[in-house]
Parts: sequence; C-alpha cells; structure tokens
Amino acid sequence: MKMSGSGLCHPTQSSWYERTKNYQAFESLEDCLASGGKLPQGVSRVSLKGYQEQSDERQNYKRSAFGHGWDDADGDCQDSRAEVLIATSTTQVRFADNKRCRVITGRWISPFTNRVIQNGDDIEIDHVFSPLVTRNILAST
Repeated sequence: MKMSGSGLCHPTQSSWYERTKNYQAFESLEDCLASGGKLPQGVSRVSLKGYQEQSDERQNYKRSAFGHGWDDADGDCQDSRAEVLIATSTTQVRFADNKRCRVITGRWISPFTNRVIQNGDDIEIDHVFSPLVTRNILAST
C-alpha cells in the first residue's frame, strides 16, 4: 500500500499505483487510512475486500500440497511454472527460444515488496502466487 504525497492510499490494483513514485509505504489499507490517508475517488473498501481475502489465503499456503517439480499436464512443453508466469505477467512475456517453453522476461509485481520483477528466473512463483490463484489459472489453461 502506498500513500502519495497528496494523502491518497493506493492499493496495488489502483491505476495510479505504479505512477506513484514519492510515497510512504504501509502494510495494509487500515494502516494507511489510520495515518490520515484517503482512498482515491472511485475506490471503496468494498471493492478492495476480494483482494484482501486473496491476500489472506496466501498465509495458508503449504508447498507440499503441490507435489514435487513442475508438471506439464497439457504436454505443450510449458510446465506449470511457465503457465503461471505467462498468465500473470502484466506485459507479453519473452521466451528463451522459438519453442516457447521457458519464460525469461515479463512484468510481475511482488505482493511482498511491491517491486516490479522483469526477470522470470528471479521469481519463486510458489512463494508469490496463492494456491487458489494458481489452481484457477491452471484450470483455465
């Protein structure tokens, strides 16, 4: 959560989040609002509720629930790691070669640091994406 110099609390899904360069960081919306911040026009606590529920689910993550290694269930050479990176990148991804099996670059935002990540190898996706989100992405591919 970023509070801009104008006192607006910008959650990661805000269209102004990435554009806000001078800000005070907060762990939660409640912390930002308690410090005197306001929500941007058109954003309400209700609209942010689903996002918060997904964030809470990350805390229930258990790596062992997903087995070992990365599966290529549909046999297209893109394992589940590549499928998730492709589905969650905010820009078109680049691949290591013309086979399009391994993702090398894209654009992802860390939910822990809010930093932009562009190198696919820098992401531990099983630490970044909640099991529910991952299951939904893989079910739709």
